[in-house]
Amino acid sequence: MPIRTVLPLILLLAFVFGRFYDLGIRPPHHDEAVNGWFVDGMFRTGFYKYDPQNYHGPIYFYFLALAEMIFGRSVQTLRIVTVFFGGLLTFVPFLYRRWIGPRAAWIAAFVLALSPAVVFYSRYAIHEIPFAFFTALFFYFWLCAREEKFSWKNLIGLGLSLGMLACLKENFIIYLACLLIAEVMTRVYGKEWTFPQKYSLYGLMSLIAFTMVMLVYSALGRDETGISDFFRAFILWSETGSKGNGHEKTFDYWIKIFAQYEWPTLIGVLLTPLALKKKVPQSIRLLSVVSVGTLLAYSIVKYKTPWCLLCFQWGFVLVLAYWCARIWDRQKVLVITALSIMGLHSAYQAYEVSYVNVDAEDSYYIYGQTYRDLMPPIEVIIGRVKNNPSLSGTMRISVISAYTWPLPFLLGEIKQVGYYNESNVPPVIDGDYVFVDQLLEDKFKARLVGNYSRELVRARQWASPMVIYTRVR
Repeated sequence: MPIRTVLPLILLLAFVFGRFYDLGIRPPHHDEAVNGWFVDGMFRTGFYKYDPQNYHGPIYFYFLALAEMIFGRSVQTLRIVTVFFGGLLTFVPFLYRRWIGPRAAWIAAFVLALSPAVVFYSRYAIHEIPFAFFTALFFYFWLCAREEKFSWKNLIGLGLSLGMLACLKENFIIYLACLLIAEVMTRVYGKEWTFPQKYSLYGLMSLIAFTMVMLVYSALGRDETGISDFFRAFILWSETGSKGNGHEKTFDYWIKIFAQYEWPTLIGVLLTPLALKKKVPQSIRLLSVVSVGTLLAYSIVKYKTPWCLLCFQWGFVLVLAYWCARIWDRQKVLVITALSIMGLHSAYQAYEVSYVNVDAEDSYYIYGQTYRDLMPPIEVIIGRVKNNPSLSGTMRISVISAYTWPLPFLLGEIKQVGYYNESNVPPVIDGDYVFVDQLLEDKFKARLVGNYSRELVRARQWASPMVIYTRVR
C-alpha cells in the first residue's frame, strides 16, 4: 500500500478510534438512560417487548444487550455500540467510489470523521447513528441495483439494510418515500420514460425486509402484539410529528445547525442545484435530489430533535466531496484551503461539544442533557454498593421528581428505590438517600425521618435543581 494511502488511513483511524476516549465524560442523557433501562428489562424477560409509544424499533436494544453481555453494564458499554456504527458510517464513502471517485471518497470520509454531529452522537447511546449507517448502506445497494442486472448481492443487501432500518426507527418510511419520489423525478428529468423492470428484485427485497420486521417485532413469536404495534406506531408517530409535542422548531432549524457546526454539510446543500447540469451522472443527481427531499421532509415535520440531522447529513457530505474532486485538478489550492478551514472548524467544534463542554446550555447538540453536577453523589452511592454488594438489597432511596431520568438507569442495580411525583409521596420519608426537586423541597422535607445532610445540585436541562439528602449515621 503506497505511503500516500497509508498516512491518511492512519490519521482517519486515529480520528475514529479517538471516539472511544473517555466515553463516560458526559452523564447519560434521558434517552440513553431509558434505552439502558429497556435493556435491563430484556435481561429479566429474555426479549424486548415493543411499545409503539416509544417510537423506536427493537433491534437496537438487542445490539445494546449484546454489548452488555460482553463488556458489562455501564453507560460506556451502551455507547460502544454507537461508536462502532459511527466508525462504519465514517468509512461508508469508500463504498461509493465508483460514483464519486477515490479522491472524493477520502474527502467525504475525513469530513464525516471530523463532523461534530457524527463525533458527538457516535458517543451517544441512541438509535440515530446506526440508522444513518444503514440508510447510507441501503442507498448504496439501491444505486448498484438500478445500474446492474439482478444479483443476489444486491437483493440481500437491499433486503437486509431496509429490514434493519424498519427495525430501528419507524421514520424509515420518510427516507423510503423521499427516495421513490426522487427516483421518479430524476428519471423524468433525464427523459428516461421507461423504468427498468426489476419487479422481482424489489418484490423480494420487500419480502426480506418484512420477514425481518415480523421476526424482530414479534421477538420470534414471544411478543403477540409486536407486529400489529409496528403498524400502529405510524399513526402515533404522525400525530407526534405534526404537533411537535414540546419539540417544535422552525423550518430553517437544520440550516441554522449546519451554519454553526457543519460547514461542509452546508456547502453540500448549496451545491445540490449543480445536479441539474445535463452532464452530471444520474447517480449524483439522484443522491442530490433525495438528500434535498429528505431535508425538506424533516424541515416540514414540526417535531425536531438535533440528532435527526444524521438521517440526511451524509448525503450532502458525499455531494460536497464529489464536486471538490471534480474541480481538484483546476482549483487544487482553493479546494485544499477551503477543506482545511472547514476541517479545522469541525475538529474544534467536535472537540468542544464531545470532550469539553459536554453539558453546556448554549449548544444545539446538547439537548435536554444531564448535568455533570449530578454524577459525584451518584458515584458515591454506586461506589458504596460495589464495596459492599449486600447494600444493593438493603439500601433505601426515595426520588421525588417530575423528571426522574437518568436515575432509574444509574440506580438500576439497587433494589429498594421508590419513584414519586408530587401527588403520591408517602407520609413518611425514611431512606438512606432522598432525591427531591428543589421546587418540592419545602412541601415534603418535614416528612423526613432522621438526620440528613443536604446538597443542592443541577440535575438536567429544563428541570428544577435537585436536593440530595444523605442520612447521617
